[in-house]
Amino acid sequence: MLNICKKGNNTVWIGKKHLEKKEKSTYNLDNQTRGVNYMRIAICDDEPIHREDVKKVLSTCEVLPKNNVLSEYPNGLDLLEEHAKNPFDIVFLDIEMEGLSGLETGQKIRNIGRNVIIIFLTSYKDYVFNSFRIEPFDYILKPITVEKIINVLKRAVNKYNEQHYLIPISFKDNTYTLEVREIVYIESDLRHVIFYTENNRYMCIGKLNEYDYRLSSYGFYRCHQSYLINMNFIKSIDDKKIEMTTGSEINMSVRRKQDCLNAYSEYLARYRV
Repeated sequence: MLNICKKGNNTVWIGKKHLEKKEKSTYNLDNQTRGVNYMRIAICDDEPIHREDVKKVLSTCEVLPKNNVLSEYPNGLDLLEEHAKNPFDIVFLDIEMEGLSGLETGQKIRNIGRNVIIIFLTSYKDYVFNSFRIEPFDYILKPITVEKIINVLKRAVNKYNEQHYLIPISFKDNTYTLEVREIVYIESDLRHVIFYTENNRYMCIGKLNEYDYRLSSYGFYRCHQSYLINMNFIKSIDDKKIEMTTGSEINMSVRRKQDCLNAYSEYLARYRV
């Protein structure tokens, strides 16, 4: 039996005995979402009429939770100041703004965190090609309509739901919970399963197959017998390795390369432009 302790490099160990006793609560991800009853949404556009158009739809939209916080900003600097203190979940961001442009603002938001859902507002399709590095969720071409916003918002809320599913790992009276969106990749090491986030790693007794089964519908892909990756963190894919945005390089089975590319393409088509 292992006691909870720090094991260098911010590793947290979870005891085997209590994993066995609480197997259902440990591995079952069903109904482990926080429940989307609170979201922070920002609208940033230097044209008041466009902010009002988006706000009207969001204020009456049944897709969103009832208790969401909706804020609007006339420029990128004001948005960034608030986002740095209390990050938003979804940002509707105009590209063509005076001063700090939407592209510059979006890049600064992305530098703060990868999980913000950025939806660009623009009058020009050409801007779409200049923003791929920011990894926006989607674009809404002006003029803004109810249908355009609702179509994008439904998919955005679905992604938000999936990002906020929780994996509980219990030990005695203590429970460590990881949101799906925090996990960069999972590694199998003999009898251990190691969860890597951007800043920590969490280790417990278990089998990677359990998490492969549970997380395959949440944007995770089994690229190797020993690795399960979160495709949201993929930076590049070559013949034998996958580079993650954190700088980690993950081994990939050669025979799985094409299947990995297909899975990643499907993931991008589902969540990104």
